[in-house]
Amino acid sequence: MNKTGSNLLFLAIGAALGAAVGYVAASDKKEEWLRDINSLVDRVKGNVRHAAGRVREKTDELKNNAE
Repeated sequence: MNKTGSNLLFLAIGAALGAAVGYVAASDKKEEWLRDINSLVDRVKGNVRHAAGRVREKTDELKNNAE
């Protein structure tokens, strides 16, 4: 993709995100949505920590087997 097309893509994505944030900010269900988003973020963080722990265990196992 050329530079102009890339810039237009980022502009469109930014406009869509801005519109979504504006909609949420003006919505009556803002608190409910924020709780849902926080719950999702907490689940993702937990999954990332779990995956990182598994990777750490595997690398330690491989390191011990190599010794």
